[in-house]
Amino acid sequence: MPTKRTATRLTRRPALAVLGAALAGAAVLAVPPAAGADPTPATSDKWGVISRNTIGSPSAYLRDGPFGRTTDTPSARQQPPYGQGSLQIIVGDGTEKIAYGNETNFDGLEISDITDLSYWVFAGVDSLDGVSLPVIQLEVDPNLTEGVNYSSLNYLPDSSTAPSAPATRAPNVWQPYDATAAGNAWYATGATGTSIGCTLASPCTFDELQTRLPDAEVSYSLAISKGRDNAFIGAVDGLRVNNLVYDFERLGVFMKAPFPAY
Repeated sequence: MPTKRTATRLTRRPALAVLGAALAGAAVLAVPPAAGADPTPATSDKWGVISRNTIGSPSAYLRDGPFGRTTDTPSARQQPPYGQGSLQIIVGDGTEKIAYGNETNFDGLEISDITDLSYWVFAGVDSLDGVSLPVIQLEVDPNLTEGVNYSSLNYLPDSSTAPSAPATRAPNVWQPYDATAAGNAWYATGATGTSIGCTLASPCTFDELQTRLPDAEVSYSLAISKGRDNAFIGAVDGLRVNNLVYDFERLGVFMKAPFPAY
């Protein structure tokens, strides 16, 4: 159904076709590169804390490490999955919320064109009991109902099962989460979630989201979000959108394949 964004979408079709082709056709990075590998600079200036989606005084910043513990020895030796750094996230309590993402480069990316969406999470706690992990959040125009131009689509790592989430979750170690693999759980906010039967109380799969929102497209941002639910301290790395991997490093956000300008 047409919305106020329809005309804009039509004029952007050629450029978005290039973007979709690049996202779908870039070389696949099946194995994380070595810690010493030189990343290619990306649009670091487009990544940062999304102030309008941040509440309280949480923090998110780029850093070296952290290193995980995968053995019984006290020393931490598991390096971040990509490069040497990551995105540190600290949320003090259940009243706070933070989002760190890109409000520019993903505008117009159609949800139906997303085939791979994943990331790595490090939870720096002694126990995961009562701890909710950061989520992938897509702020979209649903293009479903006249006058409804906003919803956020959220991956639920804590509600997902293997292979989308690790079969055994562990603290103080880097673990991968695949938001499009079998076992994934998602929900849409607002009237859109209720309309398509995909809410926080009754999640759906990403395939179901794509089927029920065939014309939805990213509008405001693609981000990592945490809160409002409980305290958290940890990190995120290796955010993958189709075949482009965004590597969070202390000196900026880097990607592993060319990103077309549009």
